[in-house]
Order: sequence, then structure tokens, then C-alpha cells
Amino acid sequence: MDLFEPWFIVGGFALGFVLLWLGNWFERRSAVAATVCFVLCGAAFSETSLYWLSAGTGSNVPQLLWIVFPVAFAALVAWRGWRQRTWIARTASTGHQTFGVLPHLGRGVPLDHPEPDPVRTTVEFDQQGHRVLGIEYSTTPRREDERFAEVTKVAEQIDSIYSGVELRIPAVPALTISPKTGAFEPEHFTPLEDARITRNAFGWLRPDTALDSFEVDAEFDRRFSVTTSDPEFAAAVLTDEVRALLLGDLWFRVHAVAFHGDAVWTSESGGLTEDRMFGNSRRLAILAATVPVSVWEVWGGDHGFASVTTGSDASYLAWNGGRGGAVRTPVNRFREAADRQPVTSVSLTTRTTIALALAVIGLLPIVNSLSALANVAPQTQLTVREAHEGFAGSCSPGRGSCTGSNDWVRGTYVLDGETHDVSTEWIDTLPAKGAVVDVEIGPLWWHPVLESSLAAVVTLLIGLLPLLAGALLAKATYRPRPPRRVRKLRRAQETTVS
Repeated sequence: MDLFEPWFIVGGFALGFVLLWLGNWFERRSAVAATVCFVLCGAAFSETSLYWLSAGTGSNVPQLLWIVFPVAFAALVAWRGWRQRTWIARTASTGHQTFGVLPHLGRGVPLDHPEPDPVRTTVEFDQQGHRVLGIEYSTTPRREDERFAEVTKVAEQIDSIYSGVELRIPAVPALTISPKTGAFEPEHFTPLEDARITRNAFGWLRPDTALDSFEVDAEFDRRFSVTTSDPEFAAAVLTDEVRALLLGDLWFRVHAVAFHGDAVWTSESGGLTEDRMFGNSRRLAILAATVPVSVWEVWGGDHGFASVTTGSDASYLAWNGGRGGAVRTPVNRFREAADRQPVTSVSLTTRTTIALALAVIGLLPIVNSLSALANVAPQTQLTVREAHEGFAGSCSPGRGSCTGSNDWVRGTYVLDGETHDVSTEWIDTLPAKGAVVDVEIGPLWWHPVLESSLAAVVTLLIGLLPLLAGALLAKATYRPRPPRRVRKLRRAQETTVS
């Protein structure tokens, strides 16, 4: 049976991912089927995790957890699916696009284009005086042959869904500002940011017009690639204030932005979620407010749009309203001040759950060890049934594996009138078979057998590792430090000002 335990764990998680994929696939076809898949996905992930915990610690997980944990996990997944399906209804969207661009073979084309690519979702509404638009589209080419229809659907679900967010502006020439990968090398390496830039670039909607490269200055050109249909318009937009915004805001580090016609827009890998809609449109509103008023008056021929940009409150709290909740709103405001990406509700819940789980996993052995060291843990005698001496073993670099084992003992003890059969690793001197050893039993689950002060100290040190990991994850989520390059830049700016 022990040989199959790893495969049970792998199979359980694999089943969970399959059910999650099926839930996403059913989400726009059948709400009932999607809900069933999400609930089964939560059960698969939670039950597999509990089985892994039980098998890994060699103890029985309390029966209550087998019920509460999967129900809570399934409820979280179902709530996430319901919120995603209903957020558009809460925006008072017309569901009809009246401005902006549509996708067509990787380009943003006007509404009167004869053959735009199909759009999966459209949402348009007013926000803080601006008219904003969100579309969800696929980069998978359309197949007329029925034989490839199912293959196209599978490829679309896996990695070809993109979301575009647009903000209405006066009609202007074309200008694109795209972040570059490896922009900070060799001083700083940013593989995660570079990966996001690359993924977003696959579905980027370029303006449907001829564009030429435009150079700004050495530092800006190192970070961004600029193209335009009118160099004078580009020069008028990219003032010192606008460049400072683009260089200093982490959001623009991974999102390309385009001006063309009556819209400024960005696109991002992934479906059109509530967080993407409001987060990306807010950054576009901030950019529009930073562009000089003369650009809208001279190039757009609109003398009233400047009052819209100045009268719009693009702060996080005003733009998102109560959508962030009592916890996520202050967290994201702090993260933005630290130049960190805001977290979604699912991301914050997941991070918090993992951090709490790590803290509990660390506190259990710590409390058990401290109880033994303080002589307040229950004391009893262990009758040794089996005693096996471990061996050092060796590691094979070629195979990437190691062999070896620790001393372990199997025996029985009586506590509160009940006999317990246990198997445990043995840190102190290995007893002989049939020996009776004085031990202390940890008061909390999994009730470890602690044969000496040395065993208690080792258990205490082991418990500190997950506790520290949980604390670091909580710190990185709720109170992160700015990135090192941002701290260096801020120190340099403070030195220059002083």
C-alpha cells in the first residue's frame, strides 16, 4: 500500500486540475455543470491535501477536518465562480460597444470593420466621469473546417484568452508605449516581470495603421519601445510628467498602452475579470489625467475633455468603491505605495490561507515541544515492539536522489486508560526491542512521542521553519517592502532633491 501513496497524491491533484479546467470550460455553457465541477475540484484538492498530511505525518487527521476543510474549499471556489459570473450585472453595463477598437488578427480595428474577430464578453459603463469598456477575446485563429473545431476550443481554453480594457478619449493619432524585457539588466534581473510582458504581448492589439519608431531619451528608450503615426503628437504626449508616471509605476512596467482614434487601451493575458476591468481602467484614467490639456484641445479638438480628467477621482478607494472589501482595500493601497502589484480577492484569500496553514503547521510542534521542555506534557511509558537503526546512505548527483533513513521505533503506550499504537522517528539512543521507555506525549495533534529534551528541541527547531515561512508570506502580502531597484531609485531621487 505504501508504494501507491505517492500516486494517490499525484492522481488526486491531477483530478483537481482537470475538474478546474472543466469548470472553466462549462462556465459559459452550463452554470449547473460548472458549479458541480468547481465543487468536485475543491473536494479533490482538499481531500488529497489532507491525505498527504495524514500519510506524511504517519498519524490520523481529525475526522472534523475531513468534512470542514473540503466544504470550506468548495464554498470558496463556488463563491469565486458566482462573483465572476455576476460582477458585470452590478456595473449597469449596456453590453453594447459604442467606442474603441475590436480585435482582428492581432490589431485593434474600428467598430465599422467588416470582419472583426468574435468577442466573448463586452462590458461598457460610466466610471468617475469616464466611459470605460472591457472586452474578452481569443487569439486562436478561426477554423472553418469542422474537424479542427474541438482542437481550436481546447487551445482557446488553455492559453489564448485575453482581455482588453479601453477608455474613451477625443480622437487622436496613433501612439503605442510598450515595455521591454530585460530592461534592467545587468544590474537587475526580472524574470517574472519579463514573463508577464511576453505573455501580454502575444495578445496585444496594435493600432490598425502604419507606425514608425520614436525615440525619447536614453533612460526611457531603455525601458520602453515607442511607435507612432505622428511624431509631433508623440512628443506632445510624452512630457516629463508622463514619462515620470510610466517609469515610476509598476503597472506600466508590464502593460503596453495604445492611443488611437477615440480610445486609449491596454490588453492582458487572461479573462476579463472585475479586478482587471477596474484596475486597468483606473491606470488608463490616471494616464489620461497626466497627459497635457493641450493634447486633447489641439490634437483631439475637444476643449471639454480636460475637465473630465481633472474632475475624475482615480484614487484606489474612489475608483474601486467597496469592491475591495474592508481587508483588501487597505492592503492594496499599501501595496501600491510600496510599488507592488495589487492582489485579487482570490489571490489574497489563497495567500492568507497558505500563511495560516504554515503558521498552524509550525505552531503545533512548537507548542508540543515547549510543553515537554516545561514538564507540563502528559508523561507515560512506551513499550518498544520494533526498533530499527537507520543508515547514513548516499546521494547520487547523476540521478538526483539520496538514500538513507533515521532510527525509528514502533511501540504502544497507555494514556487516560486508552492504548495507543505509534510509529515514530527516534532521536535519542535507540532502545532495544521489548524495552520500556519513559516518554512525554505532545498535548496537541498529532500528539508526538518525545523521548528526551533533545527530541523536544529538534522538534521545536523543525516547527520554526514553517512558522517563519508563513510569517514571511504574510509580510510579503500585507506589508511588502518596495523592490530593491525601487528603493535604490527612491534613494537616488531623495539625494538629488536634497
